[in-house]
Amino acid sequence: MRTPRLASAVAATALLLGGLTACSSGGSGDTAKDAAASAGATPSSAAPGGGGAASGGGSAAGAPKPDAKADPKAALLASAAVMEKARGARLTRATGDGGSGSYSWNRDAPALELSLKDKGGERRMLAVGSGLYTSLDAETAALMDGKKWLKLAPGSAGGGKAGGAEDYGSIAAVLVALQPAAQLSANADAGKLSRVGEEKVDGVDTVHYRSEAPIEQLAKLLPIPDGQRQLVTDQLKKDGDNSTVDFWINGKGELLQQTTTNTGIGLDGPQTFKYTEIGSAPQAKAPADSEVMDFADMLKN
Repeated sequence: MRTPRLASAVAATALLLGGLTACSSGGSGDTAKDAAASAGATPSSAAPGGGGAASGGGSAAGAPKPDAKADPKAALLASAAVMEKARGARLTRATGDGGSGSYSWNRDAPALELSLKDKGGERRMLAVGSGLYTSLDAETAALMDGKKWLKLAPGSAGGGKAGGAEDYGSIAAVLVALQPAAQLSANADAGKLSRVGEEKVDGVDTVHYRSEAPIEQLAKLLPIPDGQRQLVTDQLKKDGDNSTVDFWINGKGELLQQTTTNTGIGLDGPQTFKYTEIGSAPQAKAPADSEVMDFADMLKN
């Protein structure tokens, strides 16, 4: 198992600055194809990581019941079209020590803000457009004139093989791993699909589907920029060469919950995230320049 990490780049830089260790404990496109069809699947604890749906009976008031007999591929593609149109949602991590954030997957201006808690520590990630940032802990921020964020680039440190480059790849992998329309579409085409059963997520009827596929095959279908494809693929493969993704889809075709074995963020075991406020969540904004330290500039200094 890998242990969660927050900005190994910061720790490396702190060493360069004079042997100081400033690290925190810590611990993700564009998107999918249009499609048509309806979604639709018995409670199962077989979901990887135990991030399964809540138990209960009956539909939430006024909510349509999903088609439990729908073809899994058709259901995933239909949900991909629904989530693509929604363009954003709130995120809540239902595994480990939790965490939350918001994600706008508008292909013209993707924005993710995510805080993950694990083993008493917190990792904050921010991605707005092409800018990827990781938070600085209080000790490091004090050394950096109060800067709160470290801006990363794919080639940061070690020719892209260490430090900030891995942090960059980690956040870029999260953008892909949690982009619902892209994941639904790619898994519909690449995965070995199955219908697990009918389950409830926070009192809402859903059908639970599972996809199993090699990461290399999935990566070819995910919206990863060519210049980042190998970096992101390698990051996702740190959780294993094969991916298992579970989807819980409601009667409106919305993805309410996802469990994935490959997030690229170094948290132990499969991770479950819930999507709420679908279509109406606020969009994350880039931090002010005064709060940002560029990784390359930090190394120069």
